[in-house]
Amino acid sequence: MIKQIKNIMENLPYPVGRALSLLPFRYRLGTAYSQFHHLANQSLCWSDREREEYMLGKLRNIVEHAKQKFPCYQKLYKQHGVYDLEINSLADFSKLPITDKAFFREHISEFSGAYLLNTGGTTGSPFSFYIDKNAWAREWAHMHLIWGMRDYHYQQLNLALRGKNLENKNIKYNPVHNEFLVNTYRTVSDFLPEIRSLFQKRKITYIHGYPSSVYNFIVELEKCCSTAEIKVFLAPIKGVLLHSEFPYPYMKEKFAGYQLPCISWYGHSEMAILAYDNEFNNHFRLLPTYGYAEVVGEQLLGTSFHNFDMPLIRYNTGDLVTPLSVTEHGGCTAFAINAGRSGDYIEDRHGKQIPLTSLIFGRHHRAFEVAEHVQIHQESPGKAVIYLIAGQHIPSENLHNFFDLSNVDVDFEIEVRNKPILTKAGKLRLKI
Repeated sequence: MIKQIKNIMENLPYPVGRALSLLPFRYRLGTAYSQFHHLANQSLCWSDREREEYMLGKLRNIVEHAKQKFPCYQKLYKQHGVYDLEINSLADFSKLPITDKAFFREHISEFSGAYLLNTGGTTGSPFSFYIDKNAWAREWAHMHLIWGMRDYHYQQLNLALRGKNLENKNIKYNPVHNEFLVNTYRTVSDFLPEIRSLFQKRKITYIHGYPSSVYNFIVELEKCCSTAEIKVFLAPIKGVLLHSEFPYPYMKEKFAGYQLPCISWYGHSEMAILAYDNEFNNHFRLLPTYGYAEVVGEQLLGTSFHNFDMPLIRYNTGDLVTPLSVTEHGGCTAFAINAGRSGDYIEDRHGKQIPLTSLIFGRHHRAFEVAEHVQIHQESPGKAVIYLIAGQHIPSENLHNFFDLSNVDVDFEIEVRNKPILTKAGKLRLKI
């Protein structure tokens, strides 16, 4: 029923949809939205002690619930000798075993919930899971708090570049989030009159999307519009809201060139961890009312506080981070995303892992003078293909001169492409 209502809402004509978009979220999502938004806002001023007291209480509750209701957790904790463990500190909680996608795939039949979702995640490995009835209210309460750091207000228009399939449409209004969705699978020049009309008739105040999609949009505008015209388009933008991908340095430079105020955040479909990067410098601050994060080695673990339908406890997200701020008792409050989000490396002929951020962005490559994107593909150690994505013609001879690949024991093949290779969800990955 909810999905059907959403589909109807997303296909309303602009005048009707615009009127409905003015309905406050506290009425759309109920009291849970207001309660979580208020609590999350309060948490920004909490001391370390207040954070830990809140989190410990939530961790005790979710662990006790998991032990009482789900045989898979009962068996897991008994096998590791921690079934009767009393959690009186964060150190006690860290004694529980780590879970992962494989654990929940094996035991999915034990769970049920309000909604069944699935995700490919960073690794592209499919994973189905349940969330509770208040998940969306909680999610949007926290997201609006983050967006509010860029003066977001739901009644102001948003340009969405999220890779959504619009079929034969170039632009489509979505009243659910008061946004104009742009078809990122088509080149801007193919529907430039519609883009111009949109910016001239409507006051677009925010841009929301994958960093790569926003970057591509601006690059494509630059090919068919003057700098002066682009600056007029972007002048009203209060905030660029970036998600799901790590914004690479060349993307940040592009956004800064137009003085676009950006904010990004870390989150995942499983809704166990949420953190925001307000300064846009890879310093992600955790929201303690959303979930609990730990860093073991470099692995980021998350525990969902509120999803009693399918508790994720010490769940390995598959992402690699470095803790930047830790409380006296070991609670992580901020982290940086490492070069190696799972899979972001290649192997040389001896099996040595070469981080791609250092190889691609840590060296001076002439390629960035002509390239819009660089992607890399590897099927076997010691061999790799670099895709140079450029909108202009590049002679195929001497392509290696565009890259500094010295002292890397890998045979590189370089190919030129007109467009990057995207995931099914429209996201751009460095390694494909």
